[in-house]
Amino acid sequence: MKRVLTMLTAAMLLAVAPLSAQNKKTETKESFGKKVSKFWKKTKKEMEDAGHELGDAIGFEDRIAREDDLVKVDGTYYMPIYKVNLYKGADADEYCEASRKKFGARYPNADIQSVVIPQADWISKTVKQNDKIKGYQQTLYCYVLARDGNDGYIYAKFVYARYKDVGGTYNPVSGMWGTWERTDVIPNATYTKLLNK
Repeated sequence: MKRVLTMLTAAMLLAVAPLSAQNKKTETKESFGKKVSKFWKKTKKEMEDAGHELGDAIGFEDRIAREDDLVKVDGTYYMPIYKVNLYKGADADEYCEASRKKFGARYPNADIQSVVIPQADWISKTVKQNDKIKGYQQTLYCYVLARDGNDGYIYAKFVYARYKDVGGTYNPVSGMWGTWERTDVIPNATYTKLLNK
């Protein structure tokens, strides 16, 4: 991807260079460096958007935090605050404890208020290959909320995903088992507003 972007940028620069040499410089124009910078930012944004659109089209979730799942408070997006543990599976304590340990290792001075799985069961989806069902993927999210002294709160989201082929058994998905997916640092004033949304 970097190589394609670099080659595209080089080609554009070579195309623009002869044109700028033929122009009269009677008026002050934007510097060449600023033009390149602006062009680079625009190209990068367009490439990212194209990548996201392609990922959405093929069903690949490449964005960790989607804005449609988040709550906007004072211009910033936060995860909704969950305080009720709905998951009653036999393995619920295992996931909550694993998330608690990871959180405690990163923030040892934070006072953990709650560790919850706010879904009644695994979120399941079918995995298709060539329009045929190949297997199943299930996802579970665990949220840890902790008090950060008198300043605010730290809120973290962990993901547990497992997969099985048709007729097989579920196994953890590499890189998505107990993965720390997102952290929100929430000031006190924002926390109060977030609870009321």
